[in-house]
Amino acid sequence: MSKAAGFFLSLMLVVAGGLLLYKLLNNGSGQSQSGHETSSVDPNWTPQVKPAEYKTGEGEPWIREFELVDQQGKIFKSEDLKGKVWMTSFFFSSCPSTCVQQNREIQSLYEIWARKGIKFVSITCDAENDTPSRLHEYAQNFTTDVENWKFLSGDVGYINRIGSDRFLVPVGPRTHSDSFILVDKWGNVRGKYNWHETEEMKELNQQFVTLLQEEQEPAEWAEKREQLEAQIQQFVEQQGNSEEDEGDSSDTTDGENEQEPNPAANEAVD
Repeated sequence: MSKAAGFFLSLMLVVAGGLLLYKLLNNGSGQSQSGHETSSVDPNWTPQVKPAEYKTGEGEPWIREFELVDQQGKIFKSEDLKGKVWMTSFFFSSCPSTCVQQNREIQSLYEIWARKGIKFVSITCDAENDTPSRLHEYAQNFTTDVENWKFLSGDVGYINRIGSDRFLVPVGPRTHSDSFILVDKWGNVRGKYNWHETEEMKELNQQFVTLLQEEQEPAEWAEKREQLEAQIQQFVEQQGNSEEDEGDSSDTTDGENEQEPNPAANEAVD
C-alpha cells in the first residue's frame, strides 16, 4: 500500500470515529437510559385548574362521562373521545416498580398505535399526591405527547367512582386493577386485559385493529349500551324516590315533635 493510500485510509477512520462519537454523545444528551426521549420541566409551571375547581360528581347517582385534569393542568372531558378508540388504566406515580412496568407496557403500545389513532388515558389512584404538577413531571418518563397520552388527576372520591361506575373495576387509595380497559368509538367498554398476561396482550392488539376498522356501532354492543343506559336510568329514579321518601319521613317526624300550645301554662305564667 502506498503512503498516500495509507494516509487517506487513516484519515477516513479518524473522521468515522469522530462522527460515531458525536452521535453517541448527542443521543445520550437527548434520551433517557431506557432510550426514550425526555424533556426538561419548567420549575415555574403551574396548572390552570385549581383543586377547588375539580369536579366531584356530587349529585350524580351514576357517572358515565367524566371530567378530570391532565398533565398540562387543563380540563379533560371523556366525551371528547367520542368517535375515538381509547384505552385507559389506573396507576400512581410513587409506585416503585409495578406501575412503572405497567406504563412501560403502555408505552410500547403507544409507540405502535398512537399514530394509527388510538388514544391512551392513565388515571392516578393517588390524587392527593399525584397533582397535575407531579404528573407533568412524571409523564416525561414515558412521553412528551400530551394529545395522545393523557395522565389524569382530580378529586379522590370522584376518581374512585369513575373506576366503579364507568369502568366497573375496583379503585381505591393506591389500589387499582392491573387491567387495560378498551373503549370503542361509541363509549362501550369492549374488554379488559391484564397486562401481565401475554395472550391477553395479543388479544388487545387484535382488538385495536377491529375497533379502528368499525364505522358503525355493532348491533350487539348497541343493544348492550341501551340496556345499560336503561338500568342506570332505573337506578337514578330509585335513588330519587328514596331521597323523596326520606324527606317525607323527616317532615312527618318534625310535625309529630311539635307541641300544641298549652293555655293553662300561659295562664300560670301570667
